[in-house]
Amino acid sequence: MSWLGLVLLVLGAYLAFKLVGALLKILMFVLALVGAYWFLAPHLGWPTISELFYVLGPDFGGRRIEELADPAELARQAKQRMVDGVVDGVMGQFDPKAQPPVEALPEPLPEADAVQRDAPAAE
Repeated sequence: MSWLGLVLLVLGAYLAFKLVGALLKILMFVLALVGAYWFLAPHLGWPTISELFYVLGPDFGGRRIEELADPAELARQAKQRMVDGVVDGVMGQFDPKAQPPVEALPEPLPEADAVQRDAPAAE
């Protein structure tokens, strides 16, 4: 590796370190703004963060984020999806009228054959 490669490697590491530092500073600044808005919005009559998320965020079927984060609601939705989706999907793959072929059960050996097989072979 030449000296030019080493200089470029050190310069790249320095710039990456600076970029990560700048991104963390921007993230902290945005976090401070959101925190300040969180505390000041109700006192100033502005919409709360959850109201902004409700209006500007993804569609959750008319429900607020507080309703979605309720553990009982999450459990109910998970149960509904699991039971309805899995049972319907599995039952749709099988024909209820078709019967699988039944194999004959094994028959026990007669008593005389069982004794002869267990006895050691005479030589």
